[in-house]
Amino acid sequence: MELIFKHTWILFIVVTFANGFLLKYHSKKYIDKNSALQTGYENYFQGIIFYGNIPWIIMAIGDLTGLTHNTFDYFHPKAMNPMVLVFHATVILLWILSIRWIYFKDGAHFIEQHPGLFRKNTWSGSSDDITAKQIKLFFPLALLGGMLGMIMMWFGNFPHSPF
Repeated sequence: MELIFKHTWILFIVVTFANGFLLKYHSKKYIDKNSALQTGYENYFQGIIFYGNIPWIIMAIGDLTGLTHNTFDYFHPKAMNPMVLVFHATVILLWILSIRWIYFKDGAHFIEQHPGLFRKNTWSGSSDDITAKQIKLFFPLALLGGMLGMIMMWFGNFPHSPF
């Protein structure tokens, strides 16, 4: 069990790649309908793989250099561990870049123009593609959830590692 919590970053990297490749696989049907979308889907896929793995690479560096003991260290940023602080700063930077892309670089419109990247489920059980307006309305809620989690890590009492 200790091995799992010490090297959790491996699982996170695998899941990030799996999500990226699933997205790439599902985008093929949209590219078949409109080949002009291929570059956009490819750029999005590369962005998921690159940006989505930055926090996990930082976690790996902390683990492999011995600067962190296990994943539980990342729930305690107020301990001021340098790798944990870099991890949290990186997450905040990724949030800022996401805000910039969605609201100021036309990312919401990009997502709307590339169906299948995000879908919403309806009460009837069907799912529809999401619009740029919906992205701009609901992204702050997702961001708020992440921010509340980070605030809890900084000011709450998360349990320490059982190992």
